[in-house]
Amino acid sequence: MSNLPPRYLLGDALGHGGMGTVLLAEDTQLGRKVAVKFLSGKLEDDRTARERLHREARSAAALDHPYICKIHEIVVIDGRTGIVMEYVPGETLQTRLRRSAFAVAEALTIAGEVAEAMDAAHRRHVIHRDLKPSNIMLAESGHVKVMDFGLAKAISPGGVEGAPETVLPLTEVGLRLGTPRYMSPEQILGQEADARSDIFAFGMLFYELMTSTHPFDDPSSAGTMAAILRDPPKPLAHARSGLPPFAQHMIDRLLAKDPARRYQSFRDVWADVEQLRRDLTPTTVPGNTTPAAASMDATRTSVGSSRASSTTEERRQITVIFCEMDGLGDMSSSLDAEDLLELAEQCLVAAALGDAAFGQHCERIFLDCLGKQDTKSDRIFA
Repeated sequence: MSNLPPRYLLGDALGHGGMGTVLLAEDTQLGRKVAVKFLSGKLEDDRTARERLHREARSAAALDHPYICKIHEIVVIDGRTGIVMEYVPGETLQTRLRRSAFAVAEALTIAGEVAEAMDAAHRRHVIHRDLKPSNIMLAESGHVKVMDFGLAKAISPGGVEGAPETVLPLTEVGLRLGTPRYMSPEQILGQEADARSDIFAFGMLFYELMTSTHPFDDPSSAGTMAAILRDPPKPLAHARSGLPPFAQHMIDRLLAKDPARRYQSFRDVWADVEQLRRDLTPTTVPGNTTPAAASMDATRTSVGSSRASSTTEERRQITVIFCEMDGLGDMSSSLDAEDLLELAEQCLVAAALGDAAFGQHCERIFLDCLGKQDTKSDRIFA
């Protein structure tokens, strides 16, 4: 921890939360703007609150991802403990939702980036526990930043949380673990929250992105929490017409009351969001005049017709193919005709499920492999 007040020149308040205030500041050593989060006056002397602030810094500092706000250090300025973090110009998702509805394509892009960020956090065994629109920044860069890991908790690689914390001091001053409108059923009931609680919160956020309404909206916090515990989410079609049918399937899984019936990982959530996005704006790979490309175009049509029935597991396998694709060219000289045929099928499926740029990439790799295996091409494209 540093104690260098002259380094940071504090400016205007950027926002206020349950635990404190965030101020804009100038980092005089590095010549950049930063944000500094201080505990509120009534919590500055509260040991549990200080521990929570330190945990937020440690949790977020362990996460290095472009869609997660970066933590720089913990400082003491004028006797106040604060977290120095990346300054993210833009607006919160909450503010944006109040202004107007998103186009579906834009909503899916935002949802995909949030899911990617949360997948990165969970892979580092960190759960957020307070995921909500006010903790998502829509940066001027055009991307999201997941903020405020103040309620985050580390989980073991097996998915089990660490020892429960004592929260009575914070409860006594009116704070609680989570925001009532975005709590999972298990959080409302005071049970242990795990990664699937974040998935439930994401489900409510996803519903709002698609419809600009809350799936369990009620005038009172008590009514909203009762609906979260008791009621199914309002059908998407009641809030907005013309949404992809698969979006309702996702909502049903994301907002399942039983954690065992939800998505079990954000990697699966991300895969389905991306599938929705691709289905909304189907892409094709530009044609090529070579016989190989003509055959690929014909096969691509067949592969594309079965995309809607692709399962999450299949899409996960395609992701593996994506990651391994670059290495296939180097091993092509050792492939026999059967191996080359299998490679062609993988390229075609990857191209059909990916975007246009990746489809072209797959096609180039395959044609390069084919050039090294021209003696076998007649068998492949007979």
